[in-house]
Amino acid sequence: MIAGWFAATGFRVSNDRQTASAALLQRLTEDDESLLDGRDPKVDAMLIERLYQSSFATRYVPIPMLFGAFVIYQDYLRWWQIAFIGLLYAVSTLHLDHQRDAYNANGGYDTATDWGLRFTFGCAGTGLSWGLLGWFAYPPGDFALQALLCVAWAGLTTSSLNTRAMHLPSFYAFIIGISVPFFARGFLFGEPSTVGMAFFGTILLAAQCFCAQVNNRRERLSAALRLRNAALISEIDRARVAAEISYRELEHAHHTLAADVATMQRICGIGSWHWQGPDGDVVWSDQFYHLLGLAPQSCPASLAAWLDCVHADDRELVRGHYQRLRQGAARDAIKFRIAAGDPAWPVWLESVAETERAPDGSVAWIRGLLRHEPVD
Repeated sequence: MIAGWFAATGFRVSNDRQTASAALLQRLTEDDESLLDGRDPKVDAMLIERLYQSSFATRYVPIPMLFGAFVIYQDYLRWWQIAFIGLLYAVSTLHLDHQRDAYNANGGYDTATDWGLRFTFGCAGTGLSWGLLGWFAYPPGDFALQALLCVAWAGLTTSSLNTRAMHLPSFYAFIIGISVPFFARGFLFGEPSTVGMAFFGTILLAAQCFCAQVNNRRERLSAALRLRNAALISEIDRARVAAEISYRELEHAHHTLAADVATMQRICGIGSWHWQGPDGDVVWSDQFYHLLGLAPQSCPASLAAWLDCVHADDRELVRGHYQRLRQGAARDAIKFRIAAGDPAWPVWLESVAETERAPDGSVAWIRGLLRHEPVD
């Protein structure tokens, strides 16, 4: 009856959110590499954010290095070359700073703006500045200064690997800009020792590109995992809120149903009781108490309290009724008198109860009704 009432009033617990949560939890057991199968714009946005944060600390560090290079290689540079390289590096750096400020002011994630492409242009400019230095400042016949250029190139590309690998276009823009002029000059005009340095530098460059791919994949996987975990937490929060709402609705429905049942029992003059085995408590409705001549909930519901309210001559009858039900009788009914009242006009009650068995055959429930029964 209760299940039918819930179905009729629409108070059913939906499985939709449970199914969605189970599916999301199932994804946690999948291979993490599956997260990289598709291209998620949110992952790209997180990598751009990471790129902007990691590159900020090293933005102006190369400037004193560039100034020192101008001093060291002043005999091999003309004034316009120094001015051009310095201007290109300054404009590219200011462009990157401007993009960071615009990115922060815009709030970050914006599908209408390709922040990665804008950052790539700046990286290409700073990389080309160093590459042109390697071309213009190339000292023929001076192996020590050539080696110094090589060491500077290795340091700059390695730092770029650490700060730009999460966004491959920016990394490759910088690495191409710095390496092509530098290696071209070495292969085309260098002595055998310089060609050897350029050759091994090319191998190092290939290794750095491979590391950049690995680092980028790790960064993308980390971002995808954070997004998935955030989605899971959000889904759990929504499920929790939905469960709380459902609980309140069910609690309200329970109180409403209990009030309706109590009202119907009072109108019909019928009380109810039930026992859940094997160690369950006996529960009486308020009307059951009233029929026995007791105030509702005035004493714990029990067989002893029931017998106290029964006429002395009928107590064994009630006790047998209760025992037969406990022993597994499918249905049992008795009529008995209550102790209170005028002996000349006794009050007769009828108890009708049924049992419900558990899968193992034991009695799981006893449910009964109590009502007035006039004597024929």
